[in-house]
Amino acid sequence: MRKRKWYIILIVSIIIVFILIYNITSYYFDYKKDLELKKELEQIEKYDFDTLKKINQDIVGYIEVKNTNVSYPIVKSSDNSYYLNHSYDKEKNNVGSIFLDYRNDLENLSRNNIIYGHGRLDKSMFGSLNNLLEKDWLSNKDNYYITVTTPNKIMTFKIFSVYTIDKESYYIKTYFSSNKYFKDFLETIMKRSIYNFGTDVNTTDKILTLSTCKNDFGKRIVVHAKLLKKEETS
Repeated sequence: MRKRKWYIILIVSIIIVFILIYNITSYYFDYKKDLELKKELEQIEKYDFDTLKKINQDIVGYIEVKNTNVSYPIVKSSDNSYYLNHSYDKEKNNVGSIFLDYRNDLENLSRNNIIYGHGRLDKSMFGSLNNLLEKDWLSNKDNYYITVTTPNKIMTFKIFSVYTIDKESYYIKTYFSSNKYFKDFLETIMKRSIYNFGTDVNTTDKILTLSTCKNDFGKRIVVHAKLLKKEETS
């Protein structure tokens, strides 16, 4: 009986070791692929959408967040799951991509426009949004700006709310049936913020929402910003 028990423990231990080896190996190759893609991106002009579209027609924009590592193409699919494990060139990769909610359109903004990305420990993708929770980052008002560029325009957004929260669907609403519901939404996400950015919002504003996983299991880092200006480029 005891011999059988140890045999079972041995088998389970071997399985666990193989799973760990597989996960570490997968992480390494995904990380390596991500570095290669970053090098490729460095060779491309950030806003050269002719070249970017040749890589992938799903590329709809480019995002940059001040004083973070966020500088990536934005992709969009017909759902919110494909780019969780595909890179912007459509290759399978658990690093994923920075992607727009399938319900949104950067050329015709909704009241709430959501962009997702994994919160990687190496600070890639949306991993460096952790910076926004730090006092040093928050104390510099020059950091409060997000630039989103599309083939037709450059949009500047100003951050007005940052917080962490358990996984939920409230902050990723894109449709509001009335100004009252949208006003209630804005008041709620303003109250959640860990910091007072001193920026007013109202029901005429277009909102950009960034969502990523925090290192804590099940937690999300959420960033909300309002459209400040829009410049047509074509």
